[in-house]
Amino acid sequence: MNTTIPKANVYEKTGLPEMGLRNYWYPVFATWRLKIRRPKAIRILGEEIVLFRNKNQVFALNNQCAHRGARLSEGSCIYPHTDTLTCPYHGWTYSGETGKCVAKLMEGPKTKISVEARVKTYPVREHLGIIWLFIGDMPAVPLEEDLPECLSNTQEWHTIATWRTYKCNWRPLNDNLCYDLHAPFVHRNSPELIFQPIFPFASKVTTTKLEDGKGLGYTARGGISEENYPNLGKFPPPSEAFWRKLNPIGRGKELNPQTSQATKLYGIKYRHMSRLPTVTLVGRPSGDYFMCRWVTPIDSKRTLFYSVNAYRRKSKITTILDKLSWMLWHSWVHDWIFSDQDKKIVEEVRSDREQLSLSDAGVISWRKFMVENARNPNDGNKPKL
Repeated sequence: MNTTIPKANVYEKTGLPEMGLRNYWYPVFATWRLKIRRPKAIRILGEEIVLFRNKNQVFALNNQCAHRGARLSEGSCIYPHTDTLTCPYHGWTYSGETGKCVAKLMEGPKTKISVEARVKTYPVREHLGIIWLFIGDMPAVPLEEDLPECLSNTQEWHTIATWRTYKCNWRPLNDNLCYDLHAPFVHRNSPELIFQPIFPFASKVTTTKLEDGKGLGYTARGGISEENYPNLGKFPPPSEAFWRKLNPIGRGKELNPQTSQATKLYGIKYRHMSRLPTVTLVGRPSGDYFMCRWVTPIDSKRTLFYSVNAYRRKSKITTILDKLSWMLWHSWVHDWIFSDQDKKIVEEVRSDREQLSLSDAGVISWRKFMVENARNPNDGNKPKL
C-alpha cells in the first residue's frame, strides 16, 4: 500500500494555474526554424500542437489525428499550395484553416466525411521573427493587445530575440523576473555588472497599476550600496567592491520625471514593469532600449523563456550599431551568462515551502494582480484553473 503523502505546493493557494494563464498570445517558435512542408511538434500550456507551413502560411492544429490518434507532426504536407496536413497513418488530410478533414486518402475521394472528423485549430501569427500562438477558451484577441508598445510598433523599434527552455514550472521563473531584489546579490559579479556601480539593495519596492490596466510598474526607493552586518562584516565584501565606489547609475537608478529622458521624451514612467500574461520589461533611463522577457509555459515541469531585446530606431547607423553591440557583447553577457545565473537557481527552487519577506513585495503584488486581472471568458477577471 502506497502511503506517500503528496507534497504541498505553495502556488496552490495563490490561485495561479499550474499550466499557465489561458486566453493570451504566447511566443512559441522561431520563424526561421519552421521550414515549408516540415511539421514541428510543440507543447504549450500542456496542449500537444503541431505547427506547419504550407501555402506560404503558418497553421497550428492539435497534434492528434481524429481517426486513430496518430501524431500529425509525423505526417507531411503532400499537397503544396494548399493549407493541408496529412496524417502519416491512413492519410486523413486536414485543413489548417478550419481543422476539418477534407480527404481520407485510403478510402477514396467519394467517401463520406462526417462533421466530427476534425481537429482543434489555434490562432497563429508571425511577428518579429517569432511564431505566436493564442491558447484559450475564447475567440482570439488581436495580437497587438497582448504586446507592449516596444514589440508592437515596428516603425519605432527593432528587435533581436533569443529563447531557452527551463526545467521548471513557469511560476518560479515568473516570480524571478518581477522586482524581487535578487539581482544585487545573484548578479553582482556577472560580467554585465562587475564594472558598474554597486546595484543598490535593501530598497523599498512599491507597485503601481499601469495606465492601460494590463500590469504593474515597480519603483524602488532608498537602498544602500554597502552595509556592515554584525558579527559578519561588510556586504559586499571589500574584495568584491573596492573599485566600485560610485553612486548607482543606469541599471540601479529609478526614472526621475524631471531629468530622465525616458520620461521627458517618451512618457515612460517605470524602469521595471510586469505585464499580463507573463511579460517583464526592464528599460534604460534613455528610453531607447527595453529587455522584454516572456514566460511561455510548456507543461507542469518545463517553461519556454523568450528574451526579446527591443531597440528604438534612430538611424540606419544606430540600428547597425545596436545589432553589433548585441552580437559582440549583450548576446553572451546577458542573454546567456546573466540568464544562466538565474536558470541554475530557479530550476532547483522547491515549491513546497516559502517564507515571504520584505524583499518579496514585488512578487506578492504581481501574483495578486495576475489572479485578479487575468483575462477569462467566464467572468472577465479570475483565471481559469
